[in-house]
Amino acid sequence: MASPTARRKLGIELKGLRETAGLNIDQAATAAGISDSHLSRIERGRVGVRPLTLKALLQSYGADDEVTERLAKIAADTTKRGDRGWWQPYATAISEKYASLIAFESEAISIKAFGPMIVPGLLQTEDYARALLQRGPVRLKVDEIDTRVEVRTSRQAILDQPNPPNLWFILDEGAIRRLVGGAEVMRGQLLHLVDIAARSNVDLQVIPSSAGAHAGTLGPLVILGFAEGEDVVYCETYAGDLYPEAVASYGDVFNRLAQDALSADQSIEMLRTAAEGMK
Repeated sequence: MASPTARRKLGIELKGLRETAGLNIDQAATAAGISDSHLSRIERGRVGVRPLTLKALLQSYGADDEVTERLAKIAADTTKRGDRGWWQPYATAISEKYASLIAFESEAISIKAFGPMIVPGLLQTEDYARALLQRGPVRLKVDEIDTRVEVRTSRQAILDQPNPPNLWFILDEGAIRRLVGGAEVMRGQLLHLVDIAARSNVDLQVIPSSAGAHAGTLGPLVILGFAEGEDVVYCETYAGDLYPEAVASYGDVFNRLAQDALSADQSIEMLRTAAEGMK
C-alpha cells in the first residue's frame, strides 16, 4: 500500500513551491507535460508523482538542489508499502483506501462524520461492530470478522491519545433506533455514545426523523481536517471506498446536516431515552 500521508505531505510542499513561483495549475502542468487535473490530484495527495514529473515540476518552480533532494526522498516514500503504522499487519485484510483512512485519522486535527444508517466506526462498541459485520453487505468468515473488529476498535485509540482530534459526529435517528445485535448490545452502544459525547473535544448531534429529508440522503461521509493542507473527504459505498475531490461541497452538506440536527443536549437526551427503551 502506497503511503497516503507521504503523498499528502509532498502535495502540500509542491503546491507551496508552485504558488511561490507565481505559477497557476495550468502553467505548472504544461511545464511538466501533465494535465492540470493530474497536477491537482498530486497536490491534494491523491496520487504519487513519477521522478521525471517531479524533476520537471521542481525545475519550473526554481527549486534548489537541497529542496529537490529532500522532495525526491518524500516522493520515494509515496511508493513504499504503507506508513509503517499499527495497521500494517492487517494490510492483507483491509482495502488500501480503508488503510489510507486510518493513516489520515492518525494525523487529523479534526474529524467530522455523518452516520445515516449505522453508528460511525470510531464510536462503535466491540459488540455492536461484531453484530454489524455478521449481518453486513459482505459475507465474512469468523476469523475475518474477528480481524475487522480488532482493526475497528484499534482505530479508536486516537480518542484517548494525549492530544485527540476535535470530533463532530452527526447521526440520523435511524442509526440509534436500528436494533443491531439485539436490545442489550444496542443499549450498550447508546450509553457508550452518551459517554463519548461528554468529552470536551466531542460534539454529537442526532437528526430526528421528524426533520424529514435532509442533505445526507446519499450516504455516510467523513471529513478529515489537518494542521496544514486541504481537508480529505472519505465516503464508503457498495462499489468501494471513495475520496471525492469536491471537498467544499461536502463541507456544505455537513453544515446543512448540523442545522437539521438537535442540539447537543437534546441529542444526548434522545440517546438516553432510546437506551432506556431497549428491552
